Amino acid sequence: IGQECCSLHYVYGGDTGRSGNLSMIDDRTVIYTVGNAVVLENVFDNKKKYIMAIDEGGVGCVSVHPSRTMFAVGGRGHKPNIYIYSYPDLKILKVLKQEAERGYASLNFNQSGTKLASVAMAPDYMLTVWDWEQERVMLHTKAFGQDVFSVTFSVDDDNRLTTSGTGHIRFWKIASTFTGLKLQGQIGKFGKVDLSDISAYIELPDGKVVSGSETGALLL
Repeated sequence: IGQECCSLHYVYGGDTGRSGNLSMIDDRTVIYTVGNAVVLENVFDNKKKYIMAIDEGGVGCVSVHPSRTMFAVGGRGHKPNIYIYSYPDLKILKVLKQEAERGYASLNFNQSGTKLASVAMAPDYMLTVWDWEQERVMLHTKAFGQDVFSVTFSVDDDNRLTTSGTGHIRFWKIASTFTGLKLQGQIGKFGKVDLSDISAYIELPDGKVVSGSETGALLL
């Protein structure tokens, strides 16, 4: 049934299976994805606005710009795009094209908002750093061989990133080589701790990273 034959009335529930699927975009509004829609919900009166997916497979993820005047939406489907929307007028400003085979699992802006990092879903799991204002890929490489849940820039260094997911956490740096800038990643070693999926982590001021684990233990 095409959208010309019907109109959206309401979206029920929320997708709790997605990592990091809730952000504040202003003092009254949260933004999250569910099904084929991005939802902007006023937490005081529960009124909702919807942005329907443009790509055929729906919405993969969403990330709010540090200025809170924009947000990015990663699509799902065959060669989906990333769409940069203005807020609160919800107009498309930029389109970042086709750096994922089937969809985006996570997006994140750096602290100054000049760069955007994306991680693709299966089967390619590509990590890409974008100059989103120019709609241009700066760097890309394979992030891992299994599902990657999240990607973030370091709080105080745009040249460092962290990704995590099924059975791993990985620490990246943008390094200068003879052939130009490259993304170089090191896997976090679990040592005597059992291999674990890493769903959440945070970077400390000294550059160390604390993550959760499946057993409930905190890993430094």
